[in-house]
Amino acid sequence: MTVNDIGKIVLSVGVTQLLADLLSRKFIFQSDSYKKSVATFQRAKDKHDKTAAALAAKRLLYEAQQQSNPGGKKSSQQISAKSLEKDEKKLKFESNDVTATAAEVARRHTSANFSTAIVFFLLYRILAAEYSGKIVALLPFEPFHLLQKMMTFRGLAGAAGFDSSTEFHFLWVKAVGAGGESITKPMAPLSPDVNHASQACAFAFIYFLCNMSVKVVINMILGEKPPPGADEGVGTLMNSPQSKKMMDAFGVDPQELTGLKKNS
Repeated sequence: MTVNDIGKIVLSVGVTQLLADLLSRKFIFQSDSYKKSVATFQRAKDKHDKTAAALAAKRLLYEAQQQSNPGGKKSSQQISAKSLEKDEKKLKFESNDVTATAAEVARRHTSANFSTAIVFFLLYRILAAEYSGKIVALLPFEPFHLLQKMMTFRGLAGAAGFDSSTEFHFLWVKAVGAGGESITKPMAPLSPDVNHASQACAFAFIYFLCNMSVKVVINMILGEKPPPGADEGVGTLMNSPQSKKMMDAFGVDPQELTGLKKNS
């Protein structure tokens, strides 16, 4: 295992995520337009919650009124079904307003996440070119076949000049058994305890582990979280009136997509 190589990958991922969070906070989440969007969303949400609470109390009074006055005698203090219907329409309008303002807040978070994803894609390409064909670690176990193809063994055989991964495995195991070095790029002598080439770990697996640990931890500490109600990511954008109209035009039901997302 080359500690310097692994440390460089970990440091690259950590510094990239740190810069991404700091730049997003400075240029997006501390901007006046974002603060205005959050304030607008919060006002719309508070107004909606207040109307919903008032309507719920009004429904209870209406049900109690129907039970105590089954004959339907009218009085100045009675609540009519027409009044309830009017308040329900008002609540629906305010709900659409909350959804639209939440989508605007979520859009800014989505754009920041998309920019970060592009940066990490570029970082992956740069590091992949640098560590092409180089074994950066030796796993203490033999990973299952799918994981080998996707990450742990990705790019090692081709970069070593072999068309067949089977041939690469054979020569690599032979080199290990003789106490030799990697048959790709020079590194420290490999441990004779390693008895199968599948235990060779390429850059991609270390990069994946860093994304699942270092990147997530830094984002949890420094990342800006959307306010409650606008924190469903793409789902919040899909629920906006503009998105619903666009999906209706293509014959797509937003409720079905949301249901699939929740079920998954």
